[in-house]
Amino acid sequence: MSKIYIKNGRVILKDHIINGAAVTIDNGKITAVSGKVSPKRGSFMIDAKGSFVSPGFIDCHIHGECEKIFFNEAKHGTTSFVIAESCAPLNRIYKRAESIKEFIKRHPFGPNVLGLRLEGPYINRERAGAQDAACIRRPDAKELSGIIERCGPVLKLMTIAPELGGVKPLIGLLRKHKIIASIGHSDATYESAVEGIDAGINHATHTFNAMSPIDRRDPGVTGAVLMDDRVVVEIILDLIHVHRALFGLLLKLKKRGKVIIVTDSLVSEPPEDTMMLGGAYRFENGKLAGSSLTMIGAVKNAIKSANLSLQEALDTITINPAKLLGVEEKKGSIAAGKDADIVIFDKEFDVKMTMIRGKIAFVKGKICAG
Repeated sequence: MSKIYIKNGRVILKDHIINGAAVTIDNGKITAVSGKVSPKRGSFMIDAKGSFVSPGFIDCHIHGECEKIFFNEAKHGTTSFVIAESCAPLNRIYKRAESIKEFIKRHPFGPNVLGLRLEGPYINRERAGAQDAACIRRPDAKELSGIIERCGPVLKLMTIAPELGGVKPLIGLLRKHKIIASIGHSDATYESAVEGIDAGINHATHTFNAMSPIDRRDPGVTGAVLMDDRVVVEIILDLIHVHRALFGLLLKLKKRGKVIIVTDSLVSEPPEDTMMLGGAYRFENGKLAGSSLTMIGAVKNAIKSANLSLQEALDTITINPAKLLGVEEKKGSIAAGKDADIVIFDKEFDVKMTMIRGKIAFVKGKICAG
């Protein structure tokens, strides 16, 4: 395979932007970032024409089937993701896990599916939100062991409610298997939430949504995750699920490296009993079911709603999720040796091209097979 050169870009690195720089790609990996490029005959040249050249976006919470997500989201800069499975019968969970395993094996973009996350089944009915309450189950360590065995290494994260009786052994089991224990769909008191964090919870599912809020006498789950540096918080920044002022509050209370923006998008798998209304998916009664947010849209919202710099906003969808998932050696930034997951977009946040592992997945106006 010939080398690929991206020239004339505003290349976004960890701590600065290089104007007019070039990125060299060979065999799906970034090999160099420099001010000049000397291409060899037969190489493939991409002219960024002054647009930003960014690390690929990582969505830690999105719903749908692998191929549909790539098809729908590559045009918005998503290059890697974790697929979320809502609270469902165990057979459906196992079927989803198997489909992910198969996709990872057979598809060129397969390794960029970073795993599966489960919202439940050990959550609180009082905070079920859009989850199917009929599928919520009592904490059962033996059952969870079976889920972990059946889902295998693709299971990366599980949302759990720490106030449920008998849940601490489950948190320990998740930690043992290096699965992220996330607090969410929980009605825990502040004290119960802290106990769960002490037991090993280190992540919060769609912060501010489906969790007990801050009250003057009980800070609840929300207060616990905002105040504890051990917890990485994710937030749906479509400015519908959460008011922009609360995103600003989150940024004041949390270290920047502990904040991740997700879409929780249903675009690739909208439930039959929902409709698009006001920019989000809702049930007939108006209750939120999920978002239609895109990753590039999330960047734009982060900058405009909280006055973040472009690099600060991008961190929330690149290096921060990469660190959470333990893939920062391969993904999350532009540097020699890392996977060539790259997004080119202009100052208007219009995505011009998305590259996944050195293969062009999207160019403006056309989806490429790679």
